[in-house]
Amino acid sequence: MKPKNQKLFRVPGPLVCMIFCFLPLSVFASDLSPIENKNLINLGGIFLESGPGLDFTVVGKSLLVDQTIQKLSKTRVDISFPVKKAFLIWSGEVKEHNKNAGKIHFLGPKNKEHRITAQHLWRKNSTGILYSALADVTPYVTGSGLYGVKNLASDVVNPGGKDPYSVAGWALVVMTENRKSDKTHSVAFLAGLQVLKPGEIYDLPLTPYLSIGHLKPSSIGIIGGHGRAGNGSGNLFNGLAMSGQDDWDGSAGKFWDVDLFKLNPDTNSVSKRGNLTVAVDPLLQWLYPMGVIVRLQSTE
Repeated sequence: MKPKNQKLFRVPGPLVCMIFCFLPLSVFASDLSPIENKNLINLGGIFLESGPGLDFTVVGKSLLVDQTIQKLSKTRVDISFPVKKAFLIWSGEVKEHNKNAGKIHFLGPKNKEHRITAQHLWRKNSTGILYSALADVTPYVTGSGLYGVKNLASDVVNPGGKDPYSVAGWALVVMTENRKSDKTHSVAFLAGLQVLKPGEIYDLPLTPYLSIGHLKPSSIGIIGGHGRAGNGSGNLFNGLAMSGQDDWDGSAGKFWDVDLFKLNPDTNSVSKRGNLTVAVDPLLQWLYPMGVIVRLQSTE
């Protein structure tokens, strides 16, 4: 997907003052001690490696169109270097425990079809049973072309409602390796499932998964579901907004987000006391983060 070349944003001081001036006095009657962010505890390391010319690309798509779900979904992947590893992640919501949630058909170039069983399956109780599934599909990702999925399991969980489905989508994360590169890069892919409540901010500390040293982050990919345009939810890096916009906006189709942010590794704001933290601010909507990919590169 086309990356977003982003700067990190702070909220202007005068704007903050304007917001607080129009709040009712009752807002300030409670304890004014600092509010601690919660942690994204249900995302864990799937791929953590360093090597010459390591990089990643991520694409994905929703299967929801209006009030229906498609049987098949495809999108193009452009791959410039040899594939080192590839992972498929998919998500939906089912009415009850369903073995089919962890099974899907992975579609490759030349209409090749592969039956895939999840190696990791995470579940959360919601209106139904929300799930996220992940499988290693490296043998089937051979280069650029159309990739996709078929027969993703997701049920109607809100009959008669405006949005009968809460989420149904997939993403393909491909790690590549430029063996001719003389620079060492690190790539970390964390996956799982978290249900984020509006009004909270959730941190995902990256430092335990990365050997920082002389490396600084150059790109970040975020995969998740249930984002709705106009609700203002954003992604942050070390406390600063990566786009200054509504990131969770169904960028890959209805209720499905696959975002790639390019960072300037020479900017001091990408490092903060040796710690690296991605955060999600749900603001006005429930969100389901499922994957975070980070690439670090040498600044020498």
